[in-house]
Amino acid sequence: MSRLAGKTIIITGAGRGIGCAYALAMAAEGARIVVNDLGTSLTGGGADASPAESVVRTIQDAGGAAIANHGDVSDPRDTDRLVDAAVTEFGGLDAIVNNAAIEFRSSIDDHRAEQWDRVMAVNARGTLNCVRSAIPALRESGGGAIVNTTSGAFWEGTEGVAAYAASKAAVFALTLTQHKELFEQGIRSNCIAPNATRTRMVDSWIAMLSKASERAEDDIVAEYGIQPPENLAPLAIALCSDELAGLSGHVFEVWGARVSVIRPPRRGAGADRSGETWDVGQLLACLPGLVADETPA
Repeated sequence: MSRLAGKTIIITGAGRGIGCAYALAMAAEGARIVVNDLGTSLTGGGADASPAESVVRTIQDAGGAAIANHGDVSDPRDTDRLVDAAVTEFGGLDAIVNNAAIEFRSSIDDHRAEQWDRVMAVNARGTLNCVRSAIPALRESGGGAIVNTTSGAFWEGTEGVAAYAASKAAVFALTLTQHKELFEQGIRSNCIAPNATRTRMVDSWIAMLSKASERAEDDIVAEYGIQPPENLAPLAIALCSDELAGLSGHVFEVWGARVSVIRPPRRGAGADRSGETWDVGQLLACLPGLVADETPA
């Protein structure tokens, strides 16, 4: 259990759920972990140091090395300090796993600017901040890994989480750009899409569905195949290991016993205009045929 021996890895949102599972599993593989977690509510309110501190104690009690960081990833000054803490404490940085996220669960017409902006600030801008802050330290280490986190809410059009889904689309696109810009510098970029995982976010959805349908929560978990966070940790370890140093620019979905590659959007069927400019009549005639074999998301 030493695939990550000697590596320093930052994990954001590591005080609970998926990030916590990553931190414990990577520490067991020999990594030195910076456990970042502001300790907010699901919607980004408040702060609590105890989740990050608790994960650090668990790692240290097992003989591992870890420190806590309570910075807000939406603030670039905090992400700079996050990377500085890793370099100061452990002498460098080998990987960063951008897992921190919040959500606002409501219909589109109930989304307001402040809710949209906060979700985008943490999930999308927060990922960019961490990447930007980590690049110099990763270069100094001779390269390394960046692992981002997207969601099927982006390409499945999940109801009730418009801001969250949009933020995860941004992270997907950012990962592809990172690969194009950074891979030749020895920095690889990949992305994990956790499907149906037992986290605080999913727990809130389970509770809402249980109340609305008067069904037991355990029945809902079983029906939707909701997996434990620990099911995702092996993929995160693999993507940070030297054994996959040549793998970059990919998005992987994990759901139960299956790992799938999620491809970027591709151009589908097309039609060419017959004149110098598009004519509305031509479009009315051709558009239904272009989407005849397409299933709406």
